[in-house]
Amino acid sequence: MRVFPKGSGLSVALFAVFIAAWLAPALGLKGGPLFPERLSSVAVFVIFLVQGWKLNSGRLKEAFADLRTLFFLHSFIFLVPGIMAWGICELELVDPVWRPGLFFLAILPTTISSCVVYTRLAGGDADAALGHATLSNLLGMLWVPLVVFFCAFQVFGSREAEDDLLVSLGLLPDFLLMVFLPVFIGWWGKNKLSWDFLPEDASWVDKIPVGCILLLAYFSFCSLFAEFGNELFGRSSGILAAVVLVLLLVVTVSVWALGRFVCGSRAARITFLFCGGQKSLALGLPLAQMLFVSEETSVGLLVLPLAIFHFGQLLLGAFLIGPLNRWTKLR
Repeated sequence: MRVFPKGSGLSVALFAVFIAAWLAPALGLKGGPLFPERLSSVAVFVIFLVQGWKLNSGRLKEAFADLRTLFFLHSFIFLVPGIMAWGICELELVDPVWRPGLFFLAILPTTISSCVVYTRLAGGDADAALGHATLSNLLGMLWVPLVVFFCAFQVFGSREAEDDLLVSLGLLPDFLLMVFLPVFIGWWGKNKLSWDFLPEDASWVDKIPVGCILLLAYFSFCSLFAEFGNELFGRSSGILAAVVLVLLLVVTVSVWALGRFVCGSRAARITFLFCGGQKSLALGLPLAQMLFVSEETSVGLLVLPLAIFHFGQLLLGAFLIGPLNRWTKLR
């Protein structure tokens, strides 16, 4: 449980940002004093620049050590939660306004930081977890926009599918510029040009993308409160929170059950659990900002389900560490 205070730091800050947006939404709206349309682009660029800087391609070898686990794990991460979200929407369990956000959450890759830390403390293979998480995030940069461009709008969009597709394809140049270019610059600068302006062992380096994530979250929540006001605390969002938390539990139980048939050891099964049962807020927020920039309220509608899931996965993961650690030591 000693990981929980550290792991919950982002959740506490995210909740504080949510309250700040409730108290002063006008500051984070387009045309406001914080210039969100400009600062958002800067924040997205910086997030992916640091991700490229910290990318260790050597870790990917750990993910490819077991191809069977690789196939089943990443198939689960990118496909199964999406099928579950589709079922939730077909059953009309949530208000239609939240459906794009629920689907967006479901197709995101796993998180890197918490899944690796939880895996290590629970007695799993942390090196393999880092390899799978790194690969998942690299694949997610391609998978998420492809699904959004060619599937999500046609299923959930309110306008004509053809118009949505044209608008989305028009964002491709900006997406390449704001996502893949900074990742490449960060990785190339560190590994090929030997830049050293971001020391690898400095704790403040990790705080740079966290600050950018909180800034994007604030702007997103401001757009939500500007449109819904105190209605955001009503029945619709309450049902959303319950559905998202149930989705988290179902995903966790499903990936644990699948791991029994895929993994050859208890340590590998724990790795499978934490890599397959979490979603990345760090990647989801900047991708949402890029992919839904043409809609003023869309980003906020995407962020709330993701934020709820993030809170839940940190709490659930911290709760599971102790029992799983004892389980790995059983003969």
